[in-house]
Amino acid sequence: MRPALALVTTALLLSAATAHGTASNKELEARANELDARVATVERASQTLVPMQQQIEVARAELRSLRGQIEEARHELATLRQQQRDLYADLDRRLLLIENSLAPVAPPVDGTPPSPDAIRENDEATVYGDAFAALKAGRYPDAVRGFQVYLTKYPDGPRADSAYYWLGEAHYVQKDYNPALKAYQTVVANYPDSRKAGDAMLKVGFCQYELKAFRNARATLDKVASGYPGTEAARLAAERLARMDVEKR
Repeated sequence: MRPALALVTTALLLSAATAHGTASNKELEARANELDARVATVERASQTLVPMQQQIEVARAELRSLRGQIEEARHELATLRQQQRDLYADLDRRLLLIENSLAPVAPPVDGTPPSPDAIRENDEATVYGDAFAALKAGRYPDAVRGFQVYLTKYPDGPRADSAYYWLGEAHYVQKDYNPALKAYQTVVANYPDSRKAGDAMLKVGFCQYELKAFRNARATLDKVASGYPGTEAARLAAERLARMDVEKR
């Protein structure tokens, strides 16, 4: 009986071992199949990601190019703004050369004392002339003080409209836009028939632009373009309006 029992026992153990081995092989095969499926999925995803990555790199390159173009455009805009300021300042200086004669009244040759009116005219011309000379020389703070003195002494003087205009210019070239705006507005409001009224209104628009009051600037420049057709002021107003369109202001 014992040899038979041993044989049966051995057979049972071998059967159990075989069954366990078979189960382990099936599990490993299932895992291998699962891993193959995952690898295949990753490969398919990789095939999709490669062109996507290429598109991303192309987009990044285009973005870098656009940023470079934007920076270049900003630089060109800043340069154009400065060139326009310089051009207009040069225009103002050249206009100074054709301003009214500022020669003081010569004393009479016969020794007769000048009349009070002649003295007043001589002083008025001298005060204005000194301020005007300071402006021509680029001594803008002195020009501001000089024109303020003139307007204090001669608020109704024959050159009051010009004094206010050049006072605005002396402030404007120093980028003191608020006092410049006030001076130009005085010309427009108090001297509408002055030959400087159109230029003063133009500079009102320019000051409003610099002060970022873009809606007011656009309205003022529209008035210049329509109210003074064919003039240099109207041309400059149209140019600034076109620039504001580009800037979306």
